[in-house]
Parts: sequence; C-alpha cells; structure tokens
Amino acid sequence: MFRIIIADPDPAARKALILLLRRKLKINNMVEAGDVEALIRQLADQSPDLLLMDWRLYGSPAPETCRLLRKAYPCLKIVLLSVDERDEGEAREAGAEFIHKGMPPDELIATLTPLLRKDS
Repeated sequence: MFRIIIADPDPAARKALILLLRRKLKINNMVEAGDVEALIRQLADQSPDLLLMDWRLYGSPAPETCRLLRKAYPCLKIVLLSVDERDEGEAREAGAEFIHKGMPPDELIATLTPLLRKDS
C-alpha cells in the first residue's frame, strides 16, 4: 500500500490534495503535517513512499529540508509544491520534483502518477 505525507501549512490545501488523490487515484493512506516538526514526527512514525511538501512549510527552508531528507531517507520521493513557478529550478537542484500550485488538477495528477509506482 502506498503511503503519502502531505506537508503544508494551510489545512485547506492539505485537505484539497487529500480529496483529489482519494477521488482520482484511490489513495487512502495519507497523513498530514503542518510544519517541519510535525513532518519529522510523521517520518519517524511511518515509512512513506512520497512526500508532498509546500515550499513555505514552517521550520526550515524547503530546499534545505529536501536535501536533509534525501540523505536520511534516500528512497523517499519528494515533490515540492509552490505558488511561484520560479522555484522549480531550485527544487530540482535539491533533488525534488516540482509542482506549481496553480496547475490544473488533471495536470497535477498526470505529474504525480509516475511517482506513485513502487519501482520508480
């Protein structure tokens, strides 16, 4: 079963992503984190397959957090989400995929689908 952590300071954004992933991809095993501290607790509690992390997550700059998580959890797939398309280059340099929060839901699903394979 695929496990996802959605880390975003906005509870409405977390709920919207959960709803979208449940409806479109039939994924039910998701947990939420509102800041880096909660994210670290969730990572310690379970071994997720995918992390969807907002660029503005409280506690540490997103690229730095991503680099640290890459070292600690080398198999974890990380997607950084941002309202600013200019963050894409820095996200990729940090070893993460990137999703612009303004992207239509169908494009977001198309971007995530290849990452949701256990072997990718």
